[in-house]
Amino acid sequence: MTRRPRLVFDTNVVVSALLWEGKPGQLLAKAESGEIQLYTSRILLDELQETLERPKLAKRVGLTGLASSKW
Repeated sequence: MTRRPRLVFDTNVVVSALLWEGKPGQLLAKAESGEIQLYTSRILLDELQETLERPKLAKRVGLTGLASSKW
């Protein structure tokens, strides 16, 4: 039995995956489909939330329909 690859995305990769298309978005899609397994920590999740709430990104986040309650 083959094990799924296990990955940890840093905050920059997650932001890129959520807000722009490209390789990070493709990797996130693979995680959503179960092809790869993602791991994280409370520290990384807190950093992601703080980053996405920054004024520079807040407008872009709003356009995606994402809400902080989803993560």
